[in-house]
Amino acid sequence: MLLHNRYRVVRLMGGGGFGKTYEVVDERGAPKVLKVLLQNQEKAVELFKQEADVLSRLNHGGIPKVEPDGYFTINPPNATEPLYCLVMEKINGLNLREWMKKRGNRPISQEQAVDWLKQMAEILYQVHAQNFFHRDIKPLNIMIKPNGQLVLIDFGAAREVTNTYFAKIGQGQNITGIVSPGYTAPEQANGKAVPQSDFYSLGRTWVFLLTGKSPTAFSEHPRTGKLVWRNSAPQISKSFADVIDYMMAPFPGKRPQNTQSIIQCLTEIDTAPSGDGEDSQPPKGSNSRLRSPGGSTGQLRRTNSSLPASSISSRRSASGKKGTIVKPKPENRKKPWRLVLALVVGFGCWTQIYGYWRYGFFPASPMELISSFPSSRFLLKSIRGVGQVQALAVGAMGANQIVASGSYGSIRVWNITSGERLLSIDAHKDWVNSLAIAPDGSILASGGADKIIRLWNLGNGTRRVTIPAHSAAVRVVAVDPYGQIVASGSEDKTIKLWDLYSGSWLLTIPAHDAAVNTLAFSPDGRTIASGGADKMVKIWDVRTGARMRTLRGHANAVLAVAFSPDGQTLATASADNTIRVWDLKAGRQKYELRGDSSWVRSLAISPDGQVLASSGGLIEIWDLRNGELETTLVGHSKYVAAIAISPDGKHIVSGSPDQTIKIWHLPTVGETENGTKNN
Repeated sequence: MLLHNRYRVVRLMGGGGFGKTYEVVDERGAPKVLKVLLQNQEKAVELFKQEADVLSRLNHGGIPKVEPDGYFTINPPNATEPLYCLVMEKINGLNLREWMKKRGNRPISQEQAVDWLKQMAEILYQVHAQNFFHRDIKPLNIMIKPNGQLVLIDFGAAREVTNTYFAKIGQGQNITGIVSPGYTAPEQANGKAVPQSDFYSLGRTWVFLLTGKSPTAFSEHPRTGKLVWRNSAPQISKSFADVIDYMMAPFPGKRPQNTQSIIQCLTEIDTAPSGDGEDSQPPKGSNSRLRSPGGSTGQLRRTNSSLPASSISSRRSASGKKGTIVKPKPENRKKPWRLVLALVVGFGCWTQIYGYWRYGFFPASPMELISSFPSSRFLLKSIRGVGQVQALAVGAMGANQIVASGSYGSIRVWNITSGERLLSIDAHKDWVNSLAIAPDGSILASGGADKIIRLWNLGNGTRRVTIPAHSAAVRVVAVDPYGQIVASGSEDKTIKLWDLYSGSWLLTIPAHDAAVNTLAFSPDGRTIASGGADKMVKIWDVRTGARMRTLRGHANAVLAVAFSPDGQTLATASADNTIRVWDLKAGRQKYELRGDSSWVRSLAISPDGQVLASSGGLIEIWDLRNGELETTLVGHSKYVAAIAISPDGKHIVSGSPDQTIKIWHLPTVGETENGTKNN
């Protein structure tokens, strides 16, 4: 039988209430699979069209291919309704349920399980990258080719991750449920599936492969809700079982947030180091902020000195014999150099004690501490034990000036004047890359490497809204001057605008050819400036998303942008170690600044528009009007990741991976390092 003038039906492969599946061959004789929908119910047609749309977008060996014209309708004679047809690549092989049955449901080895799980993670990466998730992963929907390649099939239940979808979820609306007993995630069974629901189903599928039993054969722990299955898989290591349990966590926020995390976990089985403390270094593969290739770049560095030679009890003597203990010669106790040595040691000890008291760390050398003395006159407080700070935001709550800091997973809020910690929030499951405070001090926005934006009540630290914002890490968030919009920039190359109070999506801007690293609203809130890893700065219309201007000139990724209070000047900073100051009205560069030899990571402009502060290895204070360097502030033992100027213009706050926050008196233009005004 000929169909659509291109395909000849070979045989019926299977069928059910909604449709039938046939093997067909095209005009070249190539075997294909034809799915025919027999029910014209609106929802069935919608899902059928969706499968065609998803498969036509994807191009991966682990996903059946659909040609651009593979979806079509035919009108049989005397029929009142059309038939919906989908032709796709024919996969030769068995599905995993059939494959396991053929081998007597004998469990697979850990080696095979790890290899297959990596394959599936790579397949899901392709699916999720197109903003879809599968929603029906189970052994029946995974096929194995003769060459061992796994193929994910049956995309009829796939769902597009749209802002409308998440808005419905956030409002408590249920989405059409797809339920496969034993494999479907709890939130999906309740009509609230998320991309991480696929990881739950994948973990449950691997329980079947590793035990030979359906997940429904196992009980769940009455307190944690975890599946009790490990005793049925004695052939695998504890660390691999931990990965499977991680994927099957009852709450989606406790599962891997992306496929890269799964692959990273698999590469570290039985070798992953554990960290101590809430701000310990995260596992390898976590998405940290940009760092310079040379690591720490501050002028005060902590060094790890080796043990002195005199402390080694077994070493070679002058004669070359190993193991001979060389005894020191008798010393003349009256030699004057002993007094000099004592003074030097005493001075060194004093510098160490003073350095820790003043700056929060032990200086590498007395001379480096001495070099910091001039700028120490501006240092008001050094707050220790704050985690490896990567983000700062300042604001006002009533009469109080506050600063929020972000590190690995945590946000802390401080009173700038007193240094008192006001809040400590367990915020994200990865690095907190950016923070922004609403002008009225009521809401704090945070963006994380976990792709999520969260909005917090600053009064008590409670979470208002969680926004699954991007398909890759959120690098930056910014709040408009009127406290209505929060903007986010991501490694997925887009800028998105959200309602600050409800978290609902407003606009998406395909902004850069690489990651969006930084954003800043203009003082009137009408435009937003962005800087990307593509070395460009772009200005956008907030209402329409139209690009208004592109500024070129940096030789490396743009890491920071800042508007002057009058909106006429824009400062930009880059990993090319320069700052460029632009005249926006004329659309040209006014001047270029080059400070210390480090990436310029952060910028801040004072409320009066006179002071430009920049941070890299050091903090530098510039006269914004003419680009003259006024003051250099030295005090961190590692690079300065972020700086911010308080709303009242009195303080500058700096944060660093050296686990300190420093609060400085903001030097004004013309103020010398001695704290006086030049006449």
